[in-house]
Amino acid sequence: MGNSGRIANTFKPIQVEQRFEESGMGRYERAVKSSLKDANYLATGMVEQIGADLRRREVKLQEIMRARTDAAQETLNEVASVQDAIIAGSTEVKRSLDKAQKRMRRGGNREEMADQIIEAAARLGELKKLHEKVIDKLQAVLAKPPHAVEIIEDFTSDILKMAASWEASAREVDESISDAVDQNPPAEMAELQTELNTGGYDLILAGNQRDPESIAASQEKISDLIGEGPKPTI
Repeated sequence: MGNSGRIANTFKPIQVEQRFEESGMGRYERAVKSSLKDANYLATGMVEQIGADLRRREVKLQEIMRARTDAAQETLNEVASVQDAIIAGSTEVKRSLDKAQKRMRRGGNREEMADQIIEAAARLGELKKLHEKVIDKLQAVLAKPPHAVEIIEDFTSDILKMAASWEASAREVDESISDAVDQNPPAEMAELQTELNTGGYDLILAGNQRDPESIAASQEKISDLIGEGPKPTI
């Protein structure tokens, strides 16, 4: 059997689980546990902060909305009262006008009817002026900022500003999770690889066959098992 066959028989597959245990799995587990604990702490704090921010903003929104409705309440009540009075006044004038017309038809004089018409028209003019006055007052109140739509726009803007802070907290959570395990090869594994490559094990593996081809075959076998691939020929 040639030297390459002897090399194949000499090296047995390494148990991966055993090597992982020997390379310090406990250290990584502790690091993951610590990092996940930090991530959970950050996530909990982030959720609590979001809840507190929203509750605080909700209270402010309720106060502003209530102030908006309270500011209009007095004028709205006044307008409603005046409108009801206008209805009553219009009904009364219409009733008086109808009665005067009936009396005229039964033989009353036209002069009395003319006076009633003038009085009804004058009364209607007063009612219209009163209506215009309260409507102008109502429109002034309704036009006074902030409007409900503007309040919600400000609320949305505040939420977006706070969301920037929430996103920053969320990035910290992601970073804590991504940093839980060092994705670089463990130092012990790198040291072992260096040891196998530079510690003269290729010469030991070659045994008494110290010719360049045998040594190169030993080096290639070690590299293949390590996963380095063949070394370039010099």
